[in-house]
This record gives sequence, C-alpha cells and structure tokens, in this order.
Amino acid sequence: MELKRILARDSRAANDKALQLYGPDVLVISSQRVDNQTELIVAIDTQEDALAAEPKALHPVAPSPDQDRFVAFSEVFKVSIESPEPAAPEALAVADATVPVIDREQVVSVSTVQEQQQADADDLRRSRDTVELLRQEIAALRQEFNLNRQVAMWQSGQGLSAELTAWFSHMQELGVPASLRTLMADAVQDCETVTEAWPKVHQSLTEAIKRRKAVWPARGVQALVGPSGAGKSVMIARMVQVAAAQIPAEEMAIISFADTKAGAWSQLQVLAAQSGVSCYRAADVATLEVLLGELSHHKVIWVDTPGTDFLKHAGALQALGGAVALHAVLPLDATVTNVRKIFDACELSWKSVMLTKFDEAAHPWHVLKALCDHALPVAAIGGSHQSSVAPLAFDASALVDLALGGLQPQGMSIDMPVKKTRRRTTSAKTKVLNG
Repeated sequence: MELKRILARDSRAANDKALQLYGPDVLVISSQRVDNQTELIVAIDTQEDALAAEPKALHPVAPSPDQDRFVAFSEVFKVSIESPEPAAPEALAVADATVPVIDREQVVSVSTVQEQQQADADDLRRSRDTVELLRQEIAALRQEFNLNRQVAMWQSGQGLSAELTAWFSHMQELGVPASLRTLMADAVQDCETVTEAWPKVHQSLTEAIKRRKAVWPARGVQALVGPSGAGKSVMIARMVQVAAAQIPAEEMAIISFADTKAGAWSQLQVLAAQSGVSCYRAADVATLEVLLGELSHHKVIWVDTPGTDFLKHAGALQALGGAVALHAVLPLDATVTNVRKIFDACELSWKSVMLTKFDEAAHPWHVLKALCDHALPVAAIGGSHQSSVAPLAFDASALVDLALGGLQPQGMSIDMPVKKTRRRTTSAKTKVLNG
C-alpha cells in the first residue's frame, strides 16, 4: 500500500482527480480543507501488491483440442461391457484418443494455485488491517491537532508567564496530550517559573489518576492479555515469584493459550521451570476449559495469551462464564492505538491493568492520560527485564515522576523539589524494587 496526497479546489474536483489518476479502486483515507483547498489522502495498491492480490483463477488455461468433447464412461468401455471378448485394436485406439489424460503435474499445479490463492487472501486481509490501523492513527492525529489548536488559543488568554508559556510549548513538541496540558495549566495560574509550577503540576497529575484499589491476583484463574511485546510472559514469572511467598509451587500452574509466536512456548517453559511451577499448553478454548477442570485443585492458575488479536482472545476467555479474571498488560510507552484498544473495550471486564517497561519508557503520556480518564485499577508495574525480580507496587507519584522527568526544556535549569519520603516496612507481596 502507498499513500498519495491530492489537492483540488473542492471535494468533487479532488475525487475526480483521484479517480482519474488511480482508478476506481482508490481508497480515500481522509479529507480536509488546507489553505482554501481540499486535501485528500488516498491509499493505492503498488504494482507488487496488485500482482500478489490478483486471483490466479481469473486466468483460466485454454482447453486442449482433445478436451473439447466430453466422452462418457459408458461410451469408452461399451465394447468391454457388451462383449467378453477383447476389444479391437481400433476401439482401444479411439478410447485412448478420446479419454483425457490427467497428468500428476496438473494436480500439483492446482494445489499450488489453491495455496497461492489462500496466501493472497491472507495478504489482502493484512493489508486491510493495516489500512484500518492507519485510518485510526490519522483520526487520532487529527483530533489531537484540533485539541492542540484549541488549547493554544485558550492558553494565550490565560496570561501565563513567558517561561511557563515556553514550557507548555515544549510539552506540545514532546507529544503531551492536550487534555493533560490543560489540566496542568489550570494548576499553575499563580506561578511565574517552572520551579514554582513543578510541585503543583505533580500534585494535579497524581490526583487525576482515578483508580480503585487493585486486588492482588493471588487466587483463581488469572489471564494476562495485551499486544505483542508487552511482557506478559515475564510478568507472569514475576507474579509467580510474589505468590510463592504464600502458595507452594505445586499448587500453582501456568497455561500457554493459543500461542502462535515462534519460541513463545519454549520461553514459557523456561520461565516455569525457573519457578518450579508446572506448565501446560492449550491450543483453543475447548482444550483450555478441559484443562482448567483438571487443574481445579490448584489455588492459582496463570494464563498467558498471544499478542495477535488479543481482544478476540480476551472475549473468548470472558465467555467462559467469569471463571477467568482478565488483566490488561501494557508497556508504559504503548502507542495510542493499543491504549485505546484496552481502555475503550467496553465489552470486556478488566480486573486490573499491569504496566511494564517502567525502567525504559521514554513517553508514558498516553498511558498516563488513560489512567486519568478511566477508573481501572493498576495491579503492578514491571520495572526490569529479569523475571526473577518482583513487580513494583503501583505508585502514582512514581509514575508521574517518570513522566515529568522528560519535560525539562533544553537550556532551562530546573531545581527539582526534593520530595521527602517516609520509611515504611512492606510485605513481600507489595515490595517496591528499583528496576
């Protein structure tokens, strides 16, 4: 797929131009007015894609002259049926000439064509999914652009100091969502410098994270769901390490559900062996349901799910009648598309959210905005790639510190206020470790 940009005086002229240039199969991604002109963003198939997507069945093989006349089975063997005597050589010659000979190579070629058609269908489906994701990203960017313009107009009338205005402009360049910038601007109306505004911004963001107290997933069937690369398998190994303080290893189990990624099953086996926990594999929902029945005497069962079509798999697990608790796993630097898939999936009943890659996230703002907008509890945060390290207990203040740490403008020295922390003893279940 390839994106093209078309400019015309109005929508009709732009559509006519798109049809003239790229034909009736052109896909319009977006349309908007730019500088008194209509801008169309269209997606077209490249030459390679068109050749790959073209069904092979549209090019039938021309029949040979010997195949023009259909010869019935009874006609071919009429002499043999009517007379027990051997057929005349002339009759055999006619039969040999009229019966089409099916070559083995032709059978193989038909199978190859069918496989190629299936591959073409898969490629077409993936192309459509890519276009749909692109459409969603463009819509999100357009919405964010409109919000940024509105916020800029609003901030211009708030009378912020030059230093704070430059700071908020820097936030916009870094991709901080407009809604969070508005929240922070409301909290610093009486401030002149970034140093003065810093603790108020920190407090406003911390209080904005609405969440219920997360229940630590230490009993029952717990399924971790999320996109590919989110760190579900490693998070399971960490949760097992925490649960091992109260539950014997023989009373815990790990199930790999519908794994299709190369090496996923082997990785989970290694992680389970390190924890001394039994590991099982279920290819589909029916097998999983049977396996859960056989493992019903276990106190806690962890289910690892694939990253492809993770919402579909989550729906299949939820259809088991509430027997499986769903936990969404997201890296702190997740894209806006994956964040929306998790938090906007109203049909799914998430038990909690588990955040990963705490020690390497450079842009956690999309996740932070989702936590501010939704009351979904956060069970734990993964702060290290080492599976033997226990997960971090969720701390809203620490998450805000991570987000604000990248907002210091270049050339601007900010004296960060030192936050006094009170020492406290924590149990092994909620121990906070530095990743």
